[in-house]
Amino acid sequence: MTIQRPDYSNSIVNLSCSVLKYFNVPVRHDTLPEFDRLLETRKPRNVVILLFDAMGISILNKHLPETSFTRKHVLRSLTSTFPPTTVAATTAVNSGLTPLETGWLGWITYFKEIDDNILTFFNTLQSDGDRQAAPNHLTYSNIPYKTLSMQISETNPDVKCMAVSPFRAHPVDPTIISKSVRESMDSILNLTREEGKHMLYGYWAEPDHTMHDLGVDDPRITPIVRDIDANLQYLYENINRNDTLVDVIADHSQINAKWYCLCDYPDVQALLKHQHSIETRCASFMVKDGKKEEFRKLFRKYFGEHFMLMEHDEFLQSGLLGTGVPHPRTDGFVGDFVAVATDEYCIGETHEDAEMIGIHAGLTKEEMEVPLIVF
Repeated sequence: MTIQRPDYSNSIVNLSCSVLKYFNVPVRHDTLPEFDRLLETRKPRNVVILLFDAMGISILNKHLPETSFTRKHVLRSLTSTFPPTTVAATTAVNSGLTPLETGWLGWITYFKEIDDNILTFFNTLQSDGDRQAAPNHLTYSNIPYKTLSMQISETNPDVKCMAVSPFRAHPVDPTIISKSVRESMDSILNLTREEGKHMLYGYWAEPDHTMHDLGVDDPRITPIVRDIDANLQYLYENINRNDTLVDVIADHSQINAKWYCLCDYPDVQALLKHQHSIETRCASFMVKDGKKEEFRKLFRKYFGEHFMLMEHDEFLQSGLLGTGVPHPRTDGFVGDFVAVATDEYCIGETHEDAEMIGIHAGLTKEEMEVPLIVF
């Protein structure tokens, strides 16, 4: 597999910065010149960002013909963030900031407040997904960020900002809850037909959700992607293209997994303070005092062919998390070592983890490359 680093001059972060710039919001990163020109030439009254989880370039190519509406409207490819995973990438899109700046790194976050790992979105313990980690939501309390809606509304009180999603996209963002892709498209259409200016953000959890269970090649994925394609064409045919610009992206893509389970390596587990955090393909390890060299040797012995093992400072200085001023909490979320997947292998805690077939969060081109679709 080809290794693909994130390109933070041509990424989903830069797309969001272009949108912020169009609404006269100060940005911290480069914008996309090609998209800037579209915005400035068209001067749309409505700007719409639609994000389909894991609908990367490789997934489009697997499940849609070249002549499909969606593939014909791909303006260019972008990279995701690192890790290319929903927690890091959707937060980057919805803030215009890199994971380094937001501190939202992955599905699992270590919080010193409880000396344990939590599921980042849900505030539940990694070891018991039904048990709340704290009375307050540790992630939103300790690493809050301003969404695109917040930033644009502050600078442009006349712009109506709204999210359309199967669940609330952010605790304070106004959100229309939708139960299907068609319902999402109809909500977008209705909003753009209202008077005034709009910035709309739409999120849909497919094809990511089903690919985790079935893998990226399963024929049952094809109708899911074709349904998205048909609904994007429906939106195109019914929206006023004279005053609305729609851009469609993914947060990351997916590949099929092979697994290592730490329960099969008790000598490695014995060296760790906690279960590993961040992701199974960007695995952060906190090692017991005096055991770092032993951990390094064992890790390279068992897993070194499939992972780059970096020490704490090496990982933070690698540029993988992006540029900018690091969030004060980012340093503490990264363990003594971070293992970055360079092929299809993942590191789980138990054999139950290995039931997941489609995965992401590694450093392969297939996971990293996403489309920018514009109409």
